[in-house]
Parts: sequence; C-alpha cells; structure tokens
Amino acid sequence: MKNLAYASVAVLLLIYSYSSLSADPPNRPQGVEAKDWIQVSDRLGLVLAKAEPTGPMITSPQALLLSPPVGGYFMVKGSDGWARLIVIEPFKGPGGAG
Repeated sequence: MKNLAYASVAVLLLIYSYSSLSADPPNRPQGVEAKDWIQVSDRLGLVLAKAEPTGPMITSPQALLLSPPVGGYFMVKGSDGWARLIVIEPFKGPGGAG
C-alpha cells in the first residue's frame, strides 16, 4: 500500500515538474528568426535586418574601423497579433527648432 502511495506521489511530481519547467514557446512574430529578434517587452520588439550593400564602396581610414550599420524595424503586438511599426521622419521646421 505504501508503494502505491509513493508511486502516485512520484508520478504527480514528474507531471508537475514537466509542466512547470518546460520552456514557453517563442514570443516573436512568425517568420522572424531568433537571432534577428530583440524583445523589448511582451508587446514590443525590434527585428534586425541586414541591408545588402549597394553602389560603389567608399573606403576611408575611419570607415575601416567601424562595423557596418544594421537596419531594422519595430513590431508591436496587438489583439490581432504582431504588426510592423513604420517610423515617419517629420519635416524640418523653420530655423533651428525642428
């Protein structure tokens, strides 16, 4: 009788540990690889997108010391899922104010 009680407790502990210690599924937009995803919060993230070089490369001594820039875009999670945010640069105002 004790063996049955010990076995049932062991099975319950195994089920509990499996359900509590298992990893959550990745919380990122579909089609975005883990290496390109930077999660800022539960509802905001940044997708890194490497741009292909276009045109002639201008090399200067300073440019050789810098790593190439990395582009990307923000994604926000709403009730319908993930959506891409588009950042629009405002027009420059008169004078030095804007």
